[in-house]
Amino acid sequence: MPHRYLTKQIKRFFIYRVLHVDDTPHRIALGVAIGIFITWTPTIGLQMALVVALAALLRANKVVGVPFVWISNPVTLVPIYGPNYWLGTKILGGSYDFDQLRPFVEAVATGGNWFERLNAAWDAMWRIFWPLWLGSVVVGGALAVITYFAIRYAVVRYRRFWHEKHPLPPWADDKPETKPKAPGPEPSRQTKD
Repeated sequence: MPHRYLTKQIKRFFIYRVLHVDDTPHRIALGVAIGIFITWTPTIGLQMALVVALAALLRANKVVGVPFVWISNPVTLVPIYGPNYWLGTKILGGSYDFDQLRPFVEAVATGGNWFERLNAAWDAMWRIFWPLWLGSVVVGGALAVITYFAIRYAVVRYRRFWHEKHPLPPWADDKPETKPKAPGPEPSRQTKD
């Protein structure tokens, strides 16, 4: 039963917060892709601000990408950053050691307030900085490219489907002769004598 509710909520979110947004398909897709890219970078605590700033810089939709950064949270740190760190160590020719990643995960997942956890996470990240960031940029970049094309395709398809189901009334066309005239007083007839 809970999985049906969760599936329904995800579907509603995707339709009304992504596909139904009043913006161009490019800007919507770019906004979501930025959100996915930032989600896969180890910028915990700054992700929402980074999505908005990067979306503003690239002229993407600033709103649609923000909820996607909520994917990365203390529960999903290891499934997201573990493979990123592994990939980064393989690219750099090192050996993967989860014990080096553990202090970063523990600093984000436990601790005091938001600022203390953020400070502890940044301190712990310096030992694994290059492999974690390299792997995160590669994985996040690949996912962002895939997401951009998938979301753009989905928005275009959804809008075509929507317009087939909800045709525009004749007066909504761009043709001036089919628009209804605004009601108002009759023009006065003045005759010249």
